[in-house]
Amino acid sequence: MNYKDYICFDFETTSADPLRTQPVQIAAVAIHGRKLEVKPNSEFQSLIQPLWGPKTCEKAGVDELQDGAVAVHGKTKAMLKKAPSLKSVWANFTEYVNEHNYKKTPWFAPIPVGHNIRGFDLPIVNRICCSDPWGYGPKDKNGTKQKLFHPINMVDTMDLMFCLFENDKEVNSLSNDRLVRGHFGYSKGQAHDAMSDVHMTAELFCRTMRWMRTRAAKTKWKDSMR
Repeated sequence: MNYKDYICFDFETTSADPLRTQPVQIAAVAIHGRKLEVKPNSEFQSLIQPLWGPKTCEKAGVDELQDGAVAVHGKTKAMLKKAPSLKSVWANFTEYVNEHNYKKTPWFAPIPVGHNIRGFDLPIVNRICCSDPWGYGPKDKNGTKQKLFHPINMVDTMDLMFCLFENDKEVNSLSNDRLVRGHFGYSKGQAHDAMSDVHMTAELFCRTMRWMRTRAAKTKWKDSMR
């Protein structure tokens, strides 16, 4: 039985490459592990100023802010020039996540939740914690793995949706926008803004997990594979 909280989070970035991109916005909400509801007043959100200039970015091994990315999320250079540094934002985000680790140990750290976080957002987290030009931690003793979130468990809602709808002819895309806004009819917030996307993904996660709990409790699993 899970008693750990979940943190649903999302980045907006300078490019689409998780191994080179820079975050320009981060947002998160905390989800109660037993109630499967967003905790009141648990929002975290900040713009982030990326590194600027082709020489600086190339030396650091990161992508500059690309026009295609701005067209998607609308975070312009003028807006981001006024934003705090990643180092500052990450210190605040680390403190925020740790507030929801009620035993203050790695095994009770919050479980990360997001749409395609396995392929995109979590690799960025690991880079921020462990790799140049950042390495802000927290990280393990070898300096290769993040220690912010739970070391094993994670929930990618894209994987959940694949399992639920892989045989449904009406669902032809698992992108957050086309599935949740298009197929499910979710209409709150602005697409491709990290805070709006986090609330949408949290709603998807909570509804799906409550549905799974209800049905799992009614299913006789014991000795079902004999």
